[in-house]
Amino acid sequence: MNAELNRALETFAARDRVIVALDFDGTLAELADDPQSVSVLPHSARALTDLADDDGVILALVSGRPTEELGRLAAPPAGTVLIGSHGSETATIDESGQLSAADLGLTDAERATLSELITALEDLTGHAPGAWVEIKPVAAVLHTRLAAREQADEVISRALDGPATWSGVHAMKGKDVVEFSVRSMTKGDALADLRDGFAADGPVGVLFAGDDVTDEHGFEVLGDGDVGIKVGSGETAAAHRVADPEEIGRVLEALVRLRG
Repeated sequence: MNAELNRALETFAARDRVIVALDFDGTLAELADDPQSVSVLPHSARALTDLADDDGVILALVSGRPTEELGRLAAPPAGTVLIGSHGSETATIDESGQLSAADLGLTDAERATLSELITALEDLTGHAPGAWVEIKPVAAVLHTRLAAREQADEVISRALDGPATWSGVHAMKGKDVVEFSVRSMTKGDALADLRDGFAADGPVGVLFAGDDVTDEHGFEVLGDGDVGIKVGSGETAAAHRVADPEEIGRVLEALVRLRG
């Protein structure tokens, strides 16, 4: 962790009330070909527990995963806010460790569009062995990590020229994935809503860390006194960068120490 990030953490940690919002895949957990095999790295898990016990910290996980899956894989401490499907889903972990989710309230039109999306994308994956479709509560996600590059590029292109252009569909590209959602929401929208929800009791700073291109929406809504941390390589709007999830664990441990 460089000196500039350390100074930013010192200033951030001194604030009375802060939101610590973290992406999951590629940030708290290593990326893997099997998305169901990942978990929070041990030192990050310990730091999350310590942060959740701090009365001045609102802990949030902000992910493209559905909240139910996020809660199961991340096993976050009680009181953690879960923001799933890039902001379209919200939930909390109660004192018994159970997930309490807000009602999505999908309309009949949204359900019909989602069904059509799933069918169209599954048809397209037949042209790219290794590609597959993940079904979420408000979206269908085209995964191409395991497909040959040329075939992956072809199926992504056909999906962007087809389902992505449908009325009511919102496409978002990530690392070897394209998500087709029936709700227009980004991680930036979710972070802004989260801050607004707690700002009634006074100013609240935000630390947000993420690795994917979809996390850029989150970095873009940060302001003075906030801390944005990009994990890994690539262009970013974040002011700070770390190499990998291992280093994010060290950042979180440092924040715990600085909060006392």
